[in-house]
Amino acid sequence: MFVVNRKMSLLMLALLSVSLCGCLGGSLGVQIARSILLQGADKLASDAYDRHLLKEQEASRNVVLKDTVPDQYWVAFATSGFKTMTPSIEPLPTANYTEDKPLPVQTTQLVRVELWNLLIGEEKRSVLEKGRLLGASTVPPPSEWKNWQVATGALDSDKTKPITFLIPPGFGKMSSGEAAFIELAGAGDFNIARYPIAKQN
Repeated sequence: MFVVNRKMSLLMLALLSVSLCGCLGGSLGVQIARSILLQGADKLASDAYDRHLLKEQEASRNVVLKDTVPDQYWVAFATSGFKTMTPSIEPLPTANYTEDKPLPVQTTQLVRVELWNLLIGEEKRSVLEKGRLLGASTVPPPSEWKNWQVATGALDSDKTKPITFLIPPGFGKMSSGEAAFIELAGAGDFNIARYPIAKQN
């Protein structure tokens, strides 16, 4: 019924366009007729395409899936998972001291030393090299040895025990008989001069 009505309407449009061509003249009538025919053709093409899409949708809904054996790798991937991790709770570390027993404080001991003499040349290099080979942490790198001085002296409290110490750059020049505060180092390290002591007149 719908198809017959459409054909009738197209036939009527064609007759109308022919009559318009006769009434209105050649060019204007032809343009109107052509426009009407093109609109009708577009509508027919659009309807046909819509029917084609509906048929494809119906066909996709009615597709019968093949009964195939699933891929073993896909099954392994789809069924894999992660183990459930349970958090472990550990107590916080406790301090190993009490208010009655405070933490030990590391201090350095400064002693007054009288300078006897400065080591120079091969003697200075030999002392520094020996300290470096023994792993002394207070020995400067060899590239800085020229800026450091090596001296010997004695404690004010005990003049019989000589002591060797390093004088860092920027400390200033010292001569025999002058005194300085020296930081005593641990075993295997060099003592280091820290503060000069002004001469007393």
